[in-house]
Amino acid sequence: MRPSLRLALLFAAFALSGFSGLIYESIWTHYLKLFLGHAAYAQTLVLAIFMGGMAIGSWLCGRYSVRWRNLLVGYALTEAVVGLLALLFHGVFTTALAVSYDHVIPSLGGATAVIVYKWLLSAALILPASVLLGMTFPLMSAGVLRLFPDRPGRSIGMLYFTNSIGAAIGVLTSGFLLVRLLGLPGTIRLAGAINLLLGSAVWLLVRNATPPEATSSAEAPSATGKLPLDGRGSFSPCLSSRACPRSSTRSAGSGC
Repeated sequence: MRPSLRLALLFAAFALSGFSGLIYESIWTHYLKLFLGHAAYAQTLVLAIFMGGMAIGSWLCGRYSVRWRNLLVGYALTEAVVGLLALLFHGVFTTALAVSYDHVIPSLGGATAVIVYKWLLSAALILPASVLLGMTFPLMSAGVLRLFPDRPGRSIGMLYFTNSIGAAIGVLTSGFLLVRLLGLPGTIRLAGAINLLLGSAVWLLVRNATPPEATSSAEAPSATGKLPLDGRGSFSPCLSSRACPRSSTRSAGSGC
């Protein structure tokens, strides 16, 4: 496959990643307001856990990704796990609520304990996927730079652009169309299916791809696989567009 075509397909894949990522943030808000009792509480918690989880995911990639041989395969696996968690979310959510209302909440001592329990359980339901979503941009961007080191500025700019466009379309489509047509379970399962297909497609696209031979330490990955992009011999990942605090996106119920 021609390198330019492979790169274009990776850009398209990352647009779909942004599309599904913002669906999750919007849908989690709808789910959690049913448990927490107020949309404002759900929006606040989802935003805090989503942003915090993505920060953790980005930090993990920044610390450990230089040891991984093929970052884009790691990206594909991450997307697949996000999709699997999304497919399971509705069942896990309804089971957790049933157990909480039938067994846990009646045994708690007072209103404060109930509130703390609800917030902790709600955070636990969405934190794992949020951490994984935070890993996607560092993995994709560093993986692309390893494969296509000749134009790093254009590659990073296009990844940010495609992910941001996908995110904007995702939150609008979720809020105004998908929830009405598919309901909450159908919408989150659709997003999960997108992530599973996306992970499979990227894996097929890059499983046999090899980085070009490095011409210099300043222009290409080193022999150890590190990206000397920040002057310290390591890659400093930017958070994806899903983590940028855009008020317009957040007010819609929504994720450099």
